[in-house]
Amino acid sequence: MRRVLNLFRRSLFLKVFSLTAVISMALIYLVGSNLYGRITGGIFDEKIASAISEGRAAIQYAEYRFTIAGLNPKADYRALTEEVVKSANVSVQESGREVILLNARGVKAQSIPSVSTSNFLEPESVPEALRKKIRESSDLDWQRGELRYVNGKVIPGIFVGRTFEIPRAGKYEMYVAYDFLAQQRNIDLIGRSLWVTGFLLLALILLTASVVLRMVIRPVQVAAEIAESLTTGDLKNRMNVKGEDEIARLGVAFNQMATTLAEQIARLENLSRVQQRFVSDVSHELRTPLTTIRMASDVIHAARSNFDPTVARSAELLLSQIDKFELLLQDLLEVSRFDAEAAVLSLDRIDIANLVRRSAEDLSILAEEKGTTLRLNGFQAPVFVEADPRRIERIIRNLITNAIDHSESRPVDVTIAENESAISVGVRDYGVGLSSQYWSRVFDRFWRADPSRSRIRGGTGLGLSIAKEDANLHGGEIRVWGELGKGAHFVLTLPKKSGHRIESSTIVEIPTEVNL
Repeated sequence: MRRVLNLFRRSLFLKVFSLTAVISMALIYLVGSNLYGRITGGIFDEKIASAISEGRAAIQYAEYRFTIAGLNPKADYRALTEEVVKSANVSVQESGREVILLNARGVKAQSIPSVSTSNFLEPESVPEALRKKIRESSDLDWQRGELRYVNGKVIPGIFVGRTFEIPRAGKYEMYVAYDFLAQQRNIDLIGRSLWVTGFLLLALILLTASVVLRMVIRPVQVAAEIAESLTTGDLKNRMNVKGEDEIARLGVAFNQMATTLAEQIARLENLSRVQQRFVSDVSHELRTPLTTIRMASDVIHAARSNFDPTVARSAELLLSQIDKFELLLQDLLEVSRFDAEAAVLSLDRIDIANLVRRSAEDLSILAEEKGTTLRLNGFQAPVFVEADPRRIERIIRNLITNAIDHSESRPVDVTIAENESAISVGVRDYGVGLSSQYWSRVFDRFWRADPSRSRIRGGTGLGLSIAKEDANLHGGEIRVWGELGKGAHFVLTLPKKSGHRIESSTIVEIPTEVNL
């Protein structure tokens, strides 16, 4: 069932075809039902009108016969009654009518039976509601009902009746019944014809819809396939354009878009290569003059005690800025390797708990300068992972340094946890915090947060970006949470074995998680 639903959800042809089928069936059913109802009503109305007319004439004739007979004192009412009733001596299927004569008081008078019917028709066939109307009024009335015979046969029909006086015998009810057999046969034939016509019409509509949909949807399918190939990097496929209709215009526009896209991608790739090459070349070329500048600055810095205090201070600033310049060059070279997809891992089995403790010890002097305390949690036992120790140490140092910079002299908690497949290291500060609108941008290159997150020490702006790239290179991830005035929490999660997937994305709990 799920497979069918997925196929239906992914197929435009099935959606439109099914919708067309449902709408067509609904319309055919409504139109057919309305037409069938009108035809049926017309046939029955015509039969009812004819039955009323014939019934009125038959009752008037019978009344006339009894009235004439009443002028003769020796009239044989019994024979006359049989003549009137037996005038429909053949069955209703052949003659089309039956006659029922009933004494209004239910008694026998002047040798006339209280109940007389033709062809063994049961007198109870006459609807009681019709008899009540006939007794209360002398007008002609009618009602549809069923003709029931002694042998159990039941036929749908109509009863037309009226009361009249028979001289010296009293009031009698006379009913003339007509069947609907012929009309029902015609209606059944019309109904079957409408069903057959409806099915044929539905089949024709669906066949036409199928042909038209295939003509329209096939180019769309081709466009989708070519678009998918474009996403995989194959920029050579194009649509085959025929004619000058809307589909052809779509194909032409799609091909033009694909060509433009290919040209733009080629231009951007070339520009990216030029930029990467430029960054790499500049970084390498700057190393030689930077080395010379460092040597000169070291000499000047060593002799600063002989200088004027202002010049001595300048020598110290020069050396510190050269250190920052070297860090920036190193980061730029590393970024260029990531961009060129030339970064590789030097894997080893390392104790990440020991690595974090060592990094925290190295940064403890910086923490003391900021009035911050580093608190390690869960580092008593060794935790082994398969990773590149240089890159993992760089991630840990970046995260701890970042937390110290923004801790506002509050403690920084470093926590480690593990499960069967992965480990997590969380670095939590309680400083100025980070607004949620900046969570997705904190790892952007050279990005500076809002004033509440501005750098005090002034790093290169590439530390967190490189940390994220290093984590991704290991198949891991870094998540972040932050809130203004409540600090920030960075969580690094790595698989224990290289190439394995992380089953639990975050082991160290953080207040709110966001994938970056």
